[in-house]
Amino acid sequence: MESSNWISLGAILVSTIALTVSIIAIWNTHFKQFTPLITTGICKFRIYPIKSGKEKWFIPSFDIPISITNKGAQVGKIENFRIRLTFPELPIKNHYENFNAKWVVDGKDLTKHRFDWIDKNVIGYWMPILVLPKETKTTHLVLESFRWEDPVIQSKLTCTLEYKAENKTDYEKVDSWTFRLDAKSWVDMVESGRGRIASSEKNNHEKDYIMPKDLHKYTGTKEEIPNKIKKSEPSYLNYKEENE
Repeated sequence: MESSNWISLGAILVSTIALTVSIIAIWNTHFKQFTPLITTGICKFRIYPIKSGKEKWFIPSFDIPISITNKGAQVGKIENFRIRLTFPELPIKNHYENFNAKWVVDGKDLTKHRFDWIDKNVIGYWMPILVLPKETKTTHLVLESFRWEDPVIQSKLTCTLEYKAENKTDYEKVDSWTFRLDAKSWVDMVESGRGRIASSEKNNHEKDYIMPKDLHKYTGTKEEIPNKIKKSEPSYLNYKEENE
């Protein structure tokens, strides 16, 4: 093949690549459908014991901070968030319980005092979220199901956060967390009002945050440490139980 033909072929190839890149750029900036990128913070799980006269029941509740970024070029709508709860050690196939988004809240001070934070921290009921192209929105959701009539004692609970976008027919997974709810944990959560928190399953690699495991065995000292420095104020803070 003559050199002039090679030059022509090269020019055609370069032009084709440039045209392809331009088409992709135009698609991404003008026609790409709603593409949500969703991230979450720590998931907190609480159980609220409720009574009315002689009747008693329990309200399980999750709260999670969520961030939504639209990577697409079209306006998108998140129609719903839900947590799908399953009990891995339960011998019932295909079981689940759905906890749907209920409230948008100020995530500070969601304590064991349920009726207090409902009055002070609830911003409004959940409603579908519109996200503009390249926009990021953050929210803090409380997700709840129906009340539990009896104690739920299971050694393992798997909680999977899912979302439903307007342009999708099915729910899609965002993240998952695992909790223990054995008898001791149940009593602690119900009687003492303590919540449970869990980090994302995606961050399981953080369990190796220290190496070797006994690192702090070697970071101490054999020298005597003074019990108190003269004229100093106490350094320990009083722990406030309601901020658990």
